[in-house]
Amino acid sequence: MRQARGITLVTVLIFVALTAGVYFLFAFGNAYWDNIEVNAILRQGANECYREPADSVVRQLIMNRLHDAFDVEVGDAFGRTEKRLPLVFDDSDLQIQRTQVPRAVTISLTYHRKVKLPLVDQERVLTFNDRTEQDLSPVKW
Repeated sequence: MRQARGITLVTVLIFVALTAGVYFLFAFGNAYWDNIEVNAILRQGANECYREPADSVVRQLIMNRLHDAFDVEVGDAFGRTEKRLPLVFDDSDLQIQRTQVPRAVTISLTYHRKVKLPLVDQERVLTFNDRTEQDLSPVKW
């Protein structure tokens, strides 16, 4: 009978891969989880376009939902706190485009999210390009 080989190169590679996977999940997992929620908010805005013809109202609805979901309190040197959105984007980064034939709406949002990496004390900026489409044609029963 052969003896057990102990720790081999494959064992070390599997351990390193699992450790790196846990590190990246811990570092970037929250940003990607928040991206899933941003996509859900964009889908809600696209569904609202079915009833609401004004893009400004839909834009305001999306902005309010983003602030409700993601605002964090940030303190300054004087002890004052204010709520800020950790997602960085301009007003032009949230685009609502409607088409008449076929009747549809496309909502896209490009935003940046800063992620602080643990153990190395660095920051990375992740860029997300989210897009959702909704058919606005009347339902025929």
